[in-house]
Amino acid sequence: MRLRELTTPTNPAKEFLIYMLLILICGFIFNLLGGVLAIPLFHISLSDLFVNGGISPSDENAAFLKFYQIINHLGMFTVPSVLYIIFFMQRYDVKELGLDRLNIFSLLLSVLALVASMPLTNWLIELNLNMHLPAFLSGLEEKMRMMEDSASDLTDVFFKDKSFGGLILNVFMIALIPAIGEELVFRGILFRIFAKWIKNIHVTVFVAAILFSAMHLQFYGFLPRLVLGILFGYLFVITRSLWVPIIVHFINNGAAVLVEWLYSRDATETSMEAFGKAESIWSVVVSLLLIGVLFTLLMRLRREE
Repeated sequence: MRLRELTTPTNPAKEFLIYMLLILICGFIFNLLGGVLAIPLFHISLSDLFVNGGISPSDENAAFLKFYQIINHLGMFTVPSVLYIIFFMQRYDVKELGLDRLNIFSLLLSVLALVASMPLTNWLIELNLNMHLPAFLSGLEEKMRMMEDSASDLTDVFFKDKSFGGLILNVFMIALIPAIGEELVFRGILFRIFAKWIKNIHVTVFVAAILFSAMHLQFYGFLPRLVLGILFGYLFVITRSLWVPIIVHFINNGAAVLVEWLYSRDATETSMEAFGKAESIWSVVVSLLLIGVLFTLLMRLRREE
């Protein structure tokens, strides 16, 4: 029996379990591989990496942290997804990913929808940051704040390199790899599995978006990432091409990296946090209206294809 025959379109539960197992296996192998390669490349011991609390986000560890970020992301997202597509997915499921088509006009409207969504997502960032859990969950809130601070410290380390080479590496690490890997997972394979399982495309979009946002393990960025996940999901549904959310995801992350790089070099007065910030609630309303208009145009363009 061929590996592809182990999964069938009528058994999404089996497909989901096989895919999760593949992610765990690849994630473990790449995590271990990254640790082993770190010994000669960065003079870091496995005990420091896996036993003694991990490697702290500091300037002296920057090269290793970037290397490990790339290795882990490939192992958790891109590699298991590619392997699953090759060995387990049915041919018509692969075709439904739309990797063989890309409409330039649809892509242009999708990019404009991303730009139009910026005041909304930035308003949600502020709203999310000011959220507080009930008093009896204060311990959990403190832990979430610590996780947020740790993620912020790691991002600061990534952006310390102000050279052009540092910019290219950050675009590759923060924009290109996540755009491909995360979209293969959340708008690609998991999306197809949930669509068969749930049998409601709108619920599927929201479930995939919730998992996409939760995967980042950053509570205080959950709402804006949720909205982006919903945006990417509907872009995939309407355009029927996975390339569209991949490219839009890349532009979203890449723009943030570029703005922060320019800001660090005093080439612009706008920081990554201030880029596209909502000036008032009316800018959020306009943002929603523009998204609606652009999605209407996308749907009309699809009907004409």
